[in-house]
Amino acid sequence: MPQDKPTKDQLIKRRDEINEELNRVNGSLRHELDHDPEEQAIEVEQDEVAVTMEENLRRELAVIEDRLLDLNE
Repeated sequence: MPQDKPTKDQLIKRRDEINEELNRVNGSLRHELDHDPEEQAIEVEQDEVAVTMEENLRRELAVIEDRLLDLNE
């Protein structure tokens, strides 16, 4: 079954969602580490997950931006 291409409105909506997620992820990365070494280890792991999420979101955002540019041509 062929997959429908997303509409411009759908792309814009997803772009806005990604930007909101990026703001949340970036906000969670801006914190001071706990003084407890065990808590620090947990926080570092969580930061690594957040960084990976940010990278994936930025890749998806780039694809969406390219598609939006193609639609405007």
